[in-house]
Amino acid sequence: MKPSFDFLPNVKSREATKLLPWAMMIMVYLSVLAGASSILLHSGFDEWASSLQGRITVQITGEDNSVIVAEALEIQNELRKTPGITSVRILSENEISALLEPWLGAGNITDDLPIPAMLDVETSEAAYVNLDALESKLKDISPNVYLDDHAKWLSHFMRLANTVEYTALGILVMILVASICIVIFGTKSSMAEHKKTIEIMHLMGAQDQMIARAYQDRFMSYGLKGGIGGLLIAFITVYILFVMVKNISAGLVEMPTFPFLLMSVLCVFPLIFAGLTMLTARITVMRELGRMV
Repeated sequence: MKPSFDFLPNVKSREATKLLPWAMMIMVYLSVLAGASSILLHSGFDEWASSLQGRITVQITGEDNSVIVAEALEIQNELRKTPGITSVRILSENEISALLEPWLGAGNITDDLPIPAMLDVETSEAAYVNLDALESKLKDISPNVYLDDHAKWLSHFMRLANTVEYTALGILVMILVASICIVIFGTKSSMAEHKKTIEIMHLMGAQDQMIARAYQDRFMSYGLKGGIGGLLIAFITVYILFVMVKNISAGLVEMPTFPFLLMSVLCVFPLIFAGLTMLTARITVMRELGRMV
Protein backbone atom coordinates (compact mmCIF):
# COMPACT_ATOMS: atom_id res chain seq x y z
CA MET A 1 0.00 0.00 0.00
CA LYS A 2 1.38 3.39 -0.95
CA PRO A 3 2.05 5.85 1.89
CA SER A 4 -0.36 8.74 2.32
CA PHE A 5 -0.08 12.10 4.04
CA ASP A 6 -2.16 15.23 4.35
CA PHE A 7 -0.19 18.46 4.14
CA LEU A 8 -3.29 20.59 3.47
CA PRO A 9 -4.52 22.87 6.29
CA ASN A 10 -7.87 22.23 7.94
CA VAL A 11 -11.12 23.65 6.66
CA LYS A 12 -11.27 26.42 9.30
CA SER A 13 -8.06 28.01 8.12
CA ARG A 14 -7.80 30.56 5.33
CA GLU A 15 -7.48 28.26 2.37
CA ALA A 16 -8.72 28.59 -1.19
CA THR A 17 -11.20 25.72 -0.88
CA LYS A 18 -12.90 26.60 2.41
CA LEU A 19 -16.18 27.42 0.60
CA LEU A 20 -16.21 24.26 -1.51
CA PRO A 21 -18.45 22.26 0.92
CA TRP A 22 -21.02 25.06 0.75
CA ALA A 23 -20.85 25.09 -3.04
CA MET A 24 -21.37 21.31 -3.13
CA MET A 25 -24.28 21.64 -0.72
CA ILE A 26 -25.98 24.11 -3.05
CA MET A 27 -25.30 21.94 -6.10
CA VAL A 28 -26.69 18.80 -4.46
CA TYR A 29 -29.67 20.80 -3.18
CA LEU A 30 -30.52 21.99 -6.69
CA SER A 31 -29.92 18.52 -8.16
CA VAL A 32 -32.23 16.83 -5.65
CA LEU A 33 -34.93 19.44 -6.29
CA ALA A 34 -34.70 18.78 -10.03
CA GLY A 35 -34.75 15.02 -9.54
CA ALA A 36 -37.59 15.18 -7.00
CA SER A 37 -39.77 17.29 -9.29
CA SER A 38 -39.30 14.75 -12.06
CA ILE A 39 -40.08 11.81 -9.75
CA LEU A 40 -43.15 13.47 -8.22
CA LEU A 41 -44.56 14.43 -11.61
CA HIS A 42 -43.92 10.98 -13.08
CA SER A 43 -45.39 9.22 -10.04
CA GLY A 44 -48.41 11.51 -9.95
CA PHE A 45 -49.05 11.10 -13.66
CA ASP A 46 -48.92 7.31 -13.40
CA GLU A 47 -51.51 7.32 -10.61
CA TRP A 48 -53.79 9.78 -12.41
CA ALA A 49 -53.46 7.97 -15.73
CA SER A 50 -54.12 4.55 -14.21
CA SER A 51 -57.23 5.88 -12.45
CA LEU A 52 -58.58 7.37 -15.70
CA GLN A 53 -57.65 4.64 -18.16
CA GLY A 54 -60.56 2.36 -18.94
CA ARG A 55 -63.08 4.94 -17.70
CA ILE A 56 -65.56 7.12 -19.59
CA THR A 57 -67.47 10.07 -18.19
CA VAL A 58 -70.95 10.61 -19.58
CA GLN A 59 -72.57 14.00 -19.01
CA ILE A 60 -76.21 14.93 -19.68
CA THR A 61 -77.19 18.60 -19.59
CA GLY A 62 -80.54 20.32 -19.70
CA GLU A 63 -82.88 22.68 -17.89
CA ASP A 64 -85.54 20.25 -16.64
CA ASN A 65 -84.08 18.09 -13.88
CA SER A 66 -86.80 15.43 -14.15
CA VAL A 67 -86.04 15.01 -17.87
CA ILE A 68 -82.32 14.73 -17.17
CA VAL A 69 -82.91 12.03 -14.55
CA ALA A 70 -85.14 10.04 -16.91
CA GLU A 71 -82.61 10.30 -19.73
CA ALA A 72 -79.78 9.28 -17.36
CA LEU A 73 -81.64 6.12 -16.36
CA GLU A 74 -82.35 5.24 -20.00
CA ILE A 75 -78.72 5.87 -20.99
CA GLN A 76 -77.56 3.77 -18.05
CA ASN A 77 -79.66 0.82 -19.27
CA GLU A 78 -78.36 1.26 -22.80
CA LEU A 79 -74.73 1.37 -21.67
CA ARG A 80 -75.12 -1.77 -19.58
CA LYS A 81 -76.16 -3.62 -22.76
CA THR A 82 -73.15 -2.31 -24.70
CA PRO A 83 -70.35 -4.89 -25.25
CA GLY A 84 -67.05 -3.93 -23.61
CA ILE A 85 -68.62 -1.93 -20.77
CA THR A 86 -68.27 -3.63 -17.40
CA SER A 87 -70.07 -1.20 -15.08
CA VAL A 88 -72.16 1.98 -15.20
CA ARG A 89 -72.92 4.17 -12.19
CA ILE A 90 -74.94 7.39 -11.97
CA LEU A 91 -73.26 9.89 -9.68
CA SER A 92 -75.41 11.13 -6.83
CA GLU A 93 -76.27 14.80 -6.34
CA ASN A 94 -73.90 14.97 -3.37
CA GLU A 95 -71.00 13.62 -5.48
CA ILE A 96 -71.67 16.12 -8.26
CA SER A 97 -71.97 18.97 -5.75
CA ALA A 98 -68.64 17.94 -4.23
CA LEU A 99 -67.08 18.14 -7.70
CA LEU A 100 -68.57 21.59 -8.38
CA GLU A 101 -67.96 23.23 -4.99
CA PRO A 102 -64.23 23.91 -5.53
CA TRP A 103 -65.14 25.87 -8.67
CA LEU A 104 -68.45 27.50 -7.64
CA GLY A 105 -67.80 27.80 -3.91
CA ALA A 106 -69.54 26.19 -0.95
CA GLY A 107 -73.19 27.15 -0.62
CA ASN A 108 -73.48 28.47 -4.18
CA ILE A 109 -75.09 25.30 -5.54
CA THR A 110 -78.79 25.99 -5.22
CA ASP A 111 -81.84 24.03 -6.34
CA ASP A 112 -82.50 26.39 -9.24
CA LEU A 113 -79.00 25.81 -10.64
CA PRO A 114 -79.11 23.44 -13.63
CA ILE A 115 -76.82 20.60 -12.58
CA PRO A 116 -75.99 17.99 -15.23
CA ALA A 117 -76.31 14.28 -14.65
CA MET A 118 -73.05 12.35 -14.76
CA LEU A 119 -72.34 8.67 -15.24
CA ASP A 120 -69.10 6.90 -14.43
CA VAL A 121 -68.48 4.13 -16.96
CA GLU A 122 -65.83 1.43 -16.72
CA THR A 123 -64.70 -0.45 -19.83
CA SER A 124 -62.98 -3.78 -20.21
CA GLU A 125 -59.23 -3.72 -20.93
CA ALA A 126 -59.66 -6.49 -23.50
CA ALA A 127 -62.37 -4.66 -25.46
CA TYR A 128 -62.32 -1.55 -27.64
CA VAL A 129 -65.18 0.90 -27.34
CA ASN A 130 -65.77 3.21 -30.31
CA LEU A 131 -66.46 6.46 -28.49
CA ASP A 132 -67.84 8.32 -31.53
CA ALA A 133 -70.24 5.53 -32.44
CA LEU A 134 -71.36 5.17 -28.82
CA GLU A 135 -71.96 8.91 -28.47
CA SER A 136 -73.93 8.99 -31.72
CA LYS A 137 -76.07 6.11 -30.42
CA LEU A 138 -76.72 7.81 -27.08
CA LYS A 139 -77.69 11.08 -28.77
CA ASP A 140 -80.79 9.28 -30.03
CA ILE A 141 -81.83 9.17 -26.38
CA SER A 142 -80.67 12.68 -25.47
CA PRO A 143 -79.19 15.30 -27.80
CA ASN A 144 -77.44 16.87 -24.79
CA VAL A 145 -75.24 13.88 -23.92
CA TYR A 146 -71.45 14.18 -24.04
CA LEU A 147 -68.79 11.48 -23.64
CA ASP A 148 -65.22 11.98 -22.51
CA ASP A 149 -62.56 9.25 -22.27
CA HIS A 150 -59.92 11.74 -20.99
CA ALA A 151 -57.57 10.74 -23.84
CA LYS A 152 -57.07 14.32 -25.02
CA TRP A 153 -56.29 15.53 -21.51
CA LEU A 154 -53.92 12.62 -20.90
CA SER A 155 -52.04 13.27 -24.15
CA HIS A 156 -51.50 16.93 -23.23
CA PHE A 157 -50.37 15.96 -19.75
CA MET A 158 -48.04 13.32 -21.18
CA ARG A 159 -46.30 15.96 -23.30
CA LEU A 160 -46.02 18.24 -20.27
CA ALA A 161 -44.61 15.42 -18.14
CA ASN A 162 -42.02 14.52 -20.79
CA THR A 163 -41.02 18.17 -21.18
CA VAL A 164 -40.53 18.59 -17.43
CA GLU A 165 -38.55 15.35 -17.16
CA TYR A 166 -36.21 16.28 -20.02
CA THR A 167 -35.83 19.76 -18.57
CA ALA A 168 -34.93 18.27 -15.18
CA LEU A 169 -32.37 16.03 -16.87
CA GLY A 170 -30.87 19.04 -18.64
CA ILE A 171 -30.69 20.92 -15.34
CA LEU A 172 -28.87 17.98 -13.74
CA VAL A 173 -26.32 17.91 -16.53
CA MET A 174 -25.71 21.66 -16.22
CA ILE A 175 -25.31 21.35 -12.44
CA LEU A 176 -22.76 18.55 -12.90
CA VAL A 177 -20.79 20.64 -15.41
CA ALA A 178 -20.90 23.65 -13.08
CA SER A 179 -19.72 21.47 -10.17
CA ILE A 180 -16.77 20.21 -12.20
CA CYS A 181 -15.81 23.78 -13.08
CA ILE A 182 -16.02 24.81 -9.41
CA VAL A 183 -13.82 21.90 -8.32
CA ILE A 184 -11.25 22.62 -11.05
CA PHE A 185 -11.09 26.29 -10.03
CA GLY A 186 -10.84 25.38 -6.33
CA THR A 187 -8.13 22.80 -6.96
CA LYS A 188 -6.01 25.16 -9.04
CA SER A 189 -6.44 27.94 -6.46
CA SER A 190 -5.41 25.61 -3.65
CA MET A 191 -2.37 24.39 -5.57
CA ALA A 192 -1.34 27.98 -6.28
CA GLU A 193 -1.76 28.79 -2.58
CA HIS A 194 0.40 25.84 -1.55
CA LYS A 195 2.85 25.93 -4.44
CA LYS A 196 5.93 26.28 -2.21
CA THR A 197 4.76 23.42 0.01
CA ILE A 198 4.26 21.19 -3.02
CA GLU A 199 7.73 22.07 -4.33
CA ILE A 200 9.25 21.16 -0.97
CA MET A 201 7.35 17.87 -1.00
CA HIS A 202 8.81 17.14 -4.42
CA LEU A 203 12.33 17.88 -3.14
CA MET A 204 11.73 15.48 -0.24
CA GLY A 205 10.84 12.72 -2.71
CA ALA A 206 7.06 12.87 -2.63
CA GLN A 207 5.53 11.39 -5.76
CA ASP A 208 2.73 13.01 -7.74
CA GLN A 209 0.39 10.19 -6.77
CA MET A 210 0.87 10.96 -3.06
CA ILE A 211 0.13 14.65 -3.53
CA ALA A 212 -2.88 13.88 -5.72
CA ARG A 213 -4.17 11.43 -3.10
CA ALA A 214 -4.03 14.12 -0.42
CA TYR A 215 -6.13 16.42 -2.60
CA GLN A 216 -8.61 13.80 -3.72
CA ASP A 217 -9.26 12.61 -0.17
CA ARG A 218 -9.78 16.15 1.08
CA PHE A 219 -12.03 17.11 -1.83
CA MET A 220 -14.06 13.92 -1.52
CA SER A 221 -14.78 14.79 2.12
CA TYR A 222 -15.82 18.28 1.00
CA GLY A 223 -18.23 16.86 -1.55
CA LEU A 224 -19.65 14.28 0.87
CA LYS A 225 -20.20 16.71 3.75
CA GLY A 226 -21.73 19.36 1.54
CA GLY A 227 -23.79 16.77 -0.33
CA ILE A 228 -25.36 15.30 2.81
CA GLY A 229 -26.32 18.78 4.01
CA GLY A 230 -27.82 19.68 0.64
CA LEU A 231 -29.73 16.39 0.53
CA LEU A 232 -31.33 16.92 3.93
CA ILE A 233 -32.36 20.50 3.16
CA ALA A 234 -33.73 19.47 -0.23
CA PHE A 235 -35.84 16.67 1.27
CA ILE A 236 -37.28 19.08 3.84
CA THR A 237 -38.04 21.61 1.08
CA VAL A 238 -39.70 19.03 -1.18
CA TYR A 239 -41.86 17.61 1.60
CA ILE A 240 -43.02 21.07 2.74
CA LEU A 241 -43.90 22.05 -0.84
CA PHE A 242 -45.73 18.74 -1.36
CA VAL A 243 -47.85 19.29 1.76
CA MET A 244 -48.60 22.90 0.75
CA VAL A 245 -49.68 21.90 -2.76
CA LYS A 246 -51.75 19.06 -1.34
CA ASN A 247 -53.59 21.44 0.99
CA ILE A 248 -54.18 24.03 -1.75
CA SER A 249 -55.44 21.46 -4.27
CA ALA A 250 -57.73 19.68 -1.79
CA GLY A 251 -61.04 19.13 -3.57
CA LEU A 252 -59.73 20.25 -6.95
CA VAL A 253 -57.60 17.27 -7.93
CA GLU A 254 -56.67 14.06 -6.20
CA MET A 255 -53.06 14.34 -5.08
CA PRO A 256 -50.89 11.22 -5.33
CA THR A 257 -49.24 9.72 -2.28
CA PHE A 258 -45.71 10.83 -1.48
CA PRO A 259 -43.36 8.30 -3.20
CA PHE A 260 -40.95 7.66 -0.32
CA LEU A 261 -39.43 4.61 -2.03
CA LEU A 262 -38.69 6.42 -5.30
CA MET A 263 -37.41 9.48 -3.46
CA SER A 264 -34.91 7.31 -1.59
CA VAL A 265 -33.04 6.91 -4.91
CA LEU A 266 -31.97 10.55 -4.53
CA CYS A 267 -29.91 9.56 -1.48
CA VAL A 268 -27.11 8.52 -3.83
CA PHE A 269 -26.63 12.11 -5.00
CA PRO A 270 -24.11 13.00 -2.23
CA LEU A 271 -22.09 9.91 -3.16
CA ILE A 272 -22.19 10.85 -6.84
CA PHE A 273 -21.02 14.39 -6.14
CA ALA A 274 -18.36 13.17 -3.70
CA GLY A 275 -17.00 10.80 -6.34
CA LEU A 276 -17.20 13.50 -9.00
CA THR A 277 -15.36 15.94 -6.76
CA MET A 278 -12.67 13.40 -5.93
CA LEU A 279 -12.10 12.37 -9.54
CA THR A 280 -12.05 15.96 -10.82
CA ALA A 281 -9.60 17.02 -8.12
CA ARG A 282 -7.28 14.10 -8.87
CA ILE A 283 -7.23 14.71 -12.63
CA THR A 284 -6.68 18.43 -12.12
CA VAL A 285 -3.82 17.90 -9.64
CA MET A 286 -2.07 15.38 -11.88
CA ARG A 287 -2.30 17.72 -14.87
CA GLU A 288 -1.03 20.71 -12.87
CA LEU A 289 1.84 18.69 -11.37
CA GLY A 290 2.81 17.59 -14.87
CA ARG A 291 3.14 21.22 -15.88
CA MET A 292 5.26 22.01 -12.82
CA VAL A 293 7.94 19.48 -13.77
